Amino acid sequence: MTHLPLLCVRCRLTTALTDEDSANDVRLLDAHERETCHRFLAREDRRDYAAAHALLRRTLTSLQPSHQPHEWRFARNAQGKPNLLQANVEGRPLRFSLTHTRGYVACAVSRVADVGIDAECRSRINDLDMLMAGVCAAEEQAQVHAVPASARAALFLDFWALKEAYAKACGTGIDVNLADIAFDLRAPALIQASFEPATPGAWWFGLFRPSLESRIAVAVAPERGSALALDAAIVRPDGLSGPMHPVQASGPLRLAAPAPE
Repeated sequence: MTHLPLLCVRCRLTTALTDEDSANDVRLLDAHERETCHRFLAREDRRDYAAAHALLRRTLTSLQPSHQPHEWRFARNAQGKPNLLQANVEGRPLRFSLTHTRGYVACAVSRVADVGIDAECRSRINDLDMLMAGVCAAEEQAQVHAVPASARAALFLDFWALKEAYAKACGTGIDVNLADIAFDLRAPALIQASFEPATPGAWWFGLFRPSLESRIAVAVAPERGSALALDAAIVRPDGLSGPMHPVQASGPLRLAAPAPE
């Protein structure tokens, strides 16, 4: 069993969640989160928002059991990036990122790294060329056009999710030009960054594919001298979890021993 600090990644499929499941998720949220949740017009969007925030709260508690999931409180920094209120944290603060797309939610948490996570699904692609023009650098567009037409949307999802995850890890959010963040995905199982990160240091990028229609990307900037162990899992509707492995990564991370169910 490894004793390295964890990069904890959790993904949850939401399409099978019942109304009772969603009600249980909403009960964990604070007043602001519940208000935001109820603003969504579509039931599926309310379900996914509540599921994402409940997943984050449960994941935080798994790493710091002194707080129950409903007890966590959050604030935002000057750039709008959410963080934990310091009074709720013992020792080194937990840093996190969460995401939701139709049918999937995910979060990433670490004590020793800035993290960003993004989920994307194929249903968001209505006009591939138009999206690529606004999201991808010229070299990435060339990579997409070099693969068979049937594989282009899937490769674009990889690029899109990686860029969004990196922007979240930096805390820049929508202020960043995604076309300035370029990756090379031509080598099997390898992610290569083709840009100079805004914050210096070693970055780790990982891509997960929970299904053919979805992508989850993680961007991590560990503190200098810190090593991480990856603990990634898909949470099933029954609450149990199974391991999730990156299909592409910028380099190896030691895998954490699976937690007993």
